Amino acid sequence: MSENRVPDPGKEALAVPGVDVKIYLPKDPEKDHGKLLGFASVNLGGVFAVNNIRIYDSEKGPFVTMPGKKGQDGKYHDICCPTTKEMREALHGAILGAYEKTVEQERPSVRGALKEAAKEAAERPASTPQRTADKGDR
Repeated sequence: MSENRVPDPGKEALAVPGVDVKIYLPKDPEKDHGKLLGFASVNLGGVFAVNNIRIYDSEKGPFVTMPGKKGQDGKYHDICCPTTKEMREALHGAILGAYEKTVEQERPSVRGALKEAAKEAAERPASTPQRTADKGDR
């Protein structure tokens, strides 16, 4: 038998449990995946896991969508979702933070590649062209 419980307004909000995130980037980065940037799996407090969370790109930057199911109305509805604003912010922040860290590790940025190229160029000895003849010997 299910029990409907109404939160007591006098009680403090529950603390947000620990959030462990694993990010899965598309296997073939050269292939066009549309706006899909990757997937996430989240473990909440070591007692509840949520898989198939998607990370998409938008005009405002990356955003997170919870796993969903297409309803009879043709719209997608979340299968599971945070029930408080604080938990949604904590979950989305953890997912996007883990995504950015994973991208940095697995796919070096253009800025990083430029820094590396500049470093390699600075380490190479400068080559001076050897003159074979003076100006007057032409």
